[in-house]
Amino acid sequence: MPRLFLFLAILFASAAGAAKAEEPVIPNFWDPRSRIERPNMDAIGAIRFLVTDDFAPFSFRDRHGDLVGFDIDLIRAMCETLEVQCAVQSRPYETLETALRDKEGDAIMAGLSPDPEGDNPLLATRPYLKIPARFVTLKETEFEPDGETDGFVGVVCDSAHQAFLEDYFPKAQVACYQSPAAALQSLQEKRLTAVFGDALSLAFWLHGAGAKDCCRFTGGPYLNDAYFGDGLQIAVRPQEHELKSALDYALRETYRNGTYAELYLRYFPVGLF
Repeated sequence: MPRLFLFLAILFASAAGAAKAEEPVIPNFWDPRSRIERPNMDAIGAIRFLVTDDFAPFSFRDRHGDLVGFDIDLIRAMCETLEVQCAVQSRPYETLETALRDKEGDAIMAGLSPDPEGDNPLLATRPYLKIPARFVTLKETEFEPDGETDGFVGVVCDSAHQAFLEDYFPKAQVACYQSPAAALQSLQEKRLTAVFGDALSLAFWLHGAGAKDCCRFTGGPYLNDAYFGDGLQIAVRPQEHELKSALDYALRETYRNGTYAELYLRYFPVGLF
């Protein structure tokens, strides 16, 4: 998935304080019928998580320089569930896999999706969050994604969102832009009927100052792993099957006991779904 940079933390702070018309839907990525036994943490021991500090709102530095974010709080909740000591180290994204394989950490939580076709691929937990695609329109616009429309839908050129739009909405008249910002500016200028893109960045824009309260989500959400990836997962070394199972257990339990919902509402008050 596209990496988000630290400036989004500023937009997140604005979004968190805005009044919302309706409460966000809490996504569920865990099968309630699945049976995952509580792991024996004596055999696993303390867990060292590797993250980045430029991945807002998941892990980033606040104005005091402290490492904060959705992933950081979720790590804390998982470790409390497993009753195990944990440490968090921030590193540049491009060094994370090497550090993991060199045993300088035990788990990567930074939006890294292991390549199953690579040599000795990393293991990954079930996704704990997926970023759907959404349409954004002006508030006064009546827009049916599946229907005929006189206007154009803006999307970033050569992106997964453009491919999905053309494959699943063949009636849409597509206008491609070099950046999301250019497409959104055209929408505000009423030169587009809608913009299609990833819900996370669109949500922060919608509730940021730049949008000027012009727009809203319409239609969706749309999830498709073939176009938008497997979602956010935790990666561990290839042989660490017990650790992977323990993290899957901890993630599911944070959902079952309500902690996941609390964190989701804290960090995504605008709602992605």
